[in-house]
Amino acid sequence: MKKNYIFKISLLSFLFFMGGKIYAQHTDLVDDSQTQILADTTRSYFIPDATHKEMRWSRTKNKWFSAQLGFAPILDYNAYIQNEDSKNQVGTQENRFDIRSARVMVSGKINFKNPWKYLISVEYKGLDRPDDSNNFGFTDFKIVIPVSEHSEIAIGKVKETFVYEMVGDAANLPQFERLLNPFFNSRNMGAVYHYYLMNNRMTLAAGVFKDWLAADKSFSDSNTTFTARVTGLPKWDNDGKEFVHLGIGMRYVDAKDNVIRLKNKNESNITDNYVDTGNMDASHQFNLSMEQLWSLDNFSALIEYVHNWTATTDYGLQQFNGYYVTGSYVLSGEQRPYDKMAAYARRIKPTGKYGAWELVARVGRNDLETKEVHGGINNRYDLGLNWWATQYWKAGLIYGISNLEKDGIIGVTNNFQFRLQWIY
Repeated sequence: MKKNYIFKISLLSFLFFMGGKIYAQHTDLVDDSQTQILADTTRSYFIPDATHKEMRWSRTKNKWFSAQLGFAPILDYNAYIQNEDSKNQVGTQENRFDIRSARVMVSGKINFKNPWKYLISVEYKGLDRPDDSNNFGFTDFKIVIPVSEHSEIAIGKVKETFVYEMVGDAANLPQFERLLNPFFNSRNMGAVYHYYLMNNRMTLAAGVFKDWLAADKSFSDSNTTFTARVTGLPKWDNDGKEFVHLGIGMRYVDAKDNVIRLKNKNESNITDNYVDTGNMDASHQFNLSMEQLWSLDNFSALIEYVHNWTATTDYGLQQFNGYYVTGSYVLSGEQRPYDKMAAYARRIKPTGKYGAWELVARVGRNDLETKEVHGGINNRYDLGLNWWATQYWKAGLIYGISNLEKDGIIGVTNNFQFRLQWIY
């Protein structure tokens, strides 16, 4: 077992230092017009960073198309201290390393008169693949086609347009893990339409999805999902140093095989489910989300709430919800640059030789408990420190407390999570 951990660390370390200084530093497509979010290839740091020249092999371009390789290795170590009530609720959680993600991506453009963009990514486990999927599989397989000067459509295996935590780069959020997992599906087969207006200060997005390939069903027999998200920037001052982002979203899902199940782990990819409704006989679910991001130079506050209505067969309409409030303060003065096309604040770009240091605090709650459905209530309190050491890699430590109200008792879990990641 020890040799296996050493191998994992050695492999990840190799990946960290083989990267290059080009514009890639995200796990999703980014628009070239959003220059403020692209990697700054002129910077050098105390931690060695590879050069643009060294990574020439990872990109190609001709008159027909361009292609760029990307990588996203993420390694976690998780440790837990539980009281007896917690062990009785969810069992003893194991302290161990976890390859959180090992993703390889290729992205670029197909050079029609109005170029198309594409993204294909293959991943071992990872941030965005279901628990019951194979260890290796496609995370993204999408083509983005321009419709007009202010709109485009993405088709394939794409992200649903619902929940701020989901629509951007999960690896580049202040917190390590998303909290609102019970209420969204990260990827789905379908089409998403984006429209940008008011000089890109407002976005409209809507998607329709059918999971017939994953469900091994005919197109007509597979369940359907509809999502929508509307965002705006009522405040945008000092070239984006001060801004307020507001958003609202909705998600409607037909029940797959007349069953709906909402569940979530505990701030880690390797814990058991802490909240879990179990299989509910149901016809559909509807979700409504609200999101706010307030950014003032190097301080930001991110607030998100989701309310769920599930139409069950046995108990009628059941209601569940979740929320979180995340505060971020960058000690070295940097700020997350805002991507107007994605309506999302991207990765911190350190300006000093020793990187950027970020303090993070979050409180959150998943409530899957009703009079008839006993999925539990998990209250989370987190405090962490991120070191954005270069344009591409980060180290971080999160300490969290979970108070799980379930089975008539309150289980307490203290957890420590350490992360190394390199997003190229």
